[in-house]
Order: sequence, then C-alpha cells, then structure tokens
Amino acid sequence: MNGTLLLGFDIGGTKSAVIVGDADGNAMAREEFATAGPEATVGRLIALGRDLLTGEGPAACGISCGGPLSSRDGLILSPPNLPGWDRVPVVQMVRDAFGVPTALENDANAAAVAEWRWGLGCELDDVIYLTCGTGQGAGIVLGGRLVRGKQDLAGEIGHVRLLEDGPVGYWKAGSVEGLTSGKGLGEVAKRRLAQPHGPTHLDRYAVDELTGKAVGAAAIDGDALAVEIVRKQGEYLGMTCAILIDILNPQRISLGSTAQRLGAMLIEPAREAARREALPAAFEACTIDKAALGDAIQDLAALAIAHDAMERG
Repeated sequence: MNGTLLLGFDIGGTKSAVIVGDADGNAMAREEFATAGPEATVGRLIALGRDLLTGEGPAACGISCGGPLSSRDGLILSPPNLPGWDRVPVVQMVRDAFGVPTALENDANAAAVAEWRWGLGCELDDVIYLTCGTGQGAGIVLGGRLVRGKQDLAGEIGHVRLLEDGPVGYWKAGSVEGLTSGKGLGEVAKRRLAQPHGPTHLDRYAVDELTGKAVGAAAIDGDALAVEIVRKQGEYLGMTCAILIDILNPQRISLGSTAQRLGAMLIEPAREAARREALPAAFEACTIDKAALGDAIQDLAALAIAHDAMERG
C-alpha cells in the first residue's frame, strides 16, 4: 500500500469490520468478525487495523456505529443492539492507539457523507440517504454539510408515525420504520397473509420464519402476493420521501439495502407516491434512486468519516 491511507471501523450489533482505503473512496483491505463486548471489540479492531495497514500509519480514523452516540464527545451511548456498550470512549481509545485524528459518527450519517462525497462526487449540495435496512434511518447533508442536531438525533425519520396502526418500528405502531424497513416488510406480509389471499409461496413459511428477505426473494421470483406487498411498502416509502422533500427540499434521496435488492419494484411506487404527496416543484427538483455507491456504502461510510477527520486535522 502507498499514498494517503484511511482507517475505518464499522461497529454493528452482530459483526464489526475494519476497512483500509484511500482518500478517493477506494476500499483496499477489509476484515470482519463477530462483535463482542466493548473492550474486546475495540481491541480487536485496533489490532486488525494495524495488521491491515502492514506497518504504514493512517492519516485518520473514522468509526461508524448505530446510535445513540455523541459525535462531539466521542462516546457510544448504550445502543439497543450493543448491550453493555455504556458511555464507551471509543474515539479516545482509537486515537490513543494510532495518534491520528479520529471521529465517531452515526452509521446512517456516515453513509450519507460517503454517498455525497464519493457516490455523487460532491456535485449536489443537498442529499438524503435512507438506510432501508433492518431499521429505517436517515443521514442528511444540506449545503454540503452533515446535519447532526443537538444530540446526534437529526434524521430519525423512522420514528415518525404514518398510520394510526400498523407494524411496530421505533416503539411506534404504524411508524415509518415499521412500514418501510426490511423487518417491516416481513411484518406487513404477516398481516397481509392473515387476510384472504390467492396462492403464494409465502404460505410455506411459519409465521416466525417469514422475514423481509424471504418476501423480497419471493417478489423477485414473481410471486404475485409478494410483489403486491413490496409495492405497498414502496408507497409508504414514497410517503416518507414526500415528507423529507417538503421539509428539506433536497436534490437527491438515495436509498439503501432493500432498495438495492428490489430495484424498480420498490422504487417506482415510491416515486409515484412521492409525486402525489410532495409539493410539485420540490418533487421535480429531487431524484429518488438507489444509492450510487451500492452495497459498498457500508464500508465506505467509516472511511468517509476518516476523510472528514483528516480534513479537520
């Protein structure tokens, strides 16, 4: 390896990853492992980082993690998917190990920065990234700057209630997360299967085995009911986009995980619902599409935060 190297740590509820890349957003080396407690996990991240750097020093380190967290204080603050990670001073731990600028960011925010910087080449000033993963979070870049809010809680669109009743997400029935996330896709399917319906491969699944991935796979295979369920989720996703369009007037909404897999089957009904619901001029100014970085966005998210830390010095 040579040139300016960036080191990224992606800390997740089930697995964590170390990524080494360059300042142009190219991931050059990667290794992942099962997430454990904070000391063991951070210690292994640091050790693997040193191994992957092969003796070279990084210009900066970036850490991507689900919230709640404090980007200002560099603390992970007891995320629900990381039990025991209570006020973990992860930035200080990593900075002490490498002696370079280090920053921590919410994973959705980090992905939004990566999409803005490397996916879209910094050519748009106002970009929103919707995770469309197990949950539904958003990262917001306005005027070329990441919007965090006072407590790193800006962009928590998943908490907004769309319907009085519906699948639960973010502790709310009928919330954006409950209706538009990967987990929500499975929950919507369970409700639909409890109603009269025609032949479907989804009936082969026990209730506790019916996941969003199973519904998506059936839809890709052409199962009529699964396609209907996916398209309905697309409508709810479009309603969510319309809220963001009306409030923030972005130029682009980039969609992650589920949208990457399901493509037009999900995105086209989302665009149509957004067209119906949003202010016409604001809708016309906004492109809704799959994230330009595709599946690489998760790895590049941490590197994008390292890039920002390097620029700040």
